[in-house]
Amino acid sequence: MTFNLRMQGLQDDLLRTANELDDLCQALDGHAQYLRHSVHQADAKTMQEHAEGLRHSAGDMREIADAIEP
Repeated sequence: MTFNLRMQGLQDDLLRTANELDDLCQALDGHAQYLRHSVHQADAKTMQEHAEGLRHSAGDMREIADAIEP
C-alpha cells in the first residue's frame, strides 16, 4: 500500500512538473516572439531552442508517468 502511494505521488509530481514546464515554454515563446521584433533577433532562435528542449523534457516526464502503475 505504501509503495502504491509513493508511486502515485511520483506520477503526480512528474505530471505536475511537466505541466509547469509547458507553462514556462509558453512564456518563453512569448519572449522569443518579442525578441524577434526587437534589436535582439539573434537571441530569439536560442530562446526558441531552449523552449523546445524543455518541451521535450516535459514529454519525457509524461512518458515516464504513463509507465508508472501505482
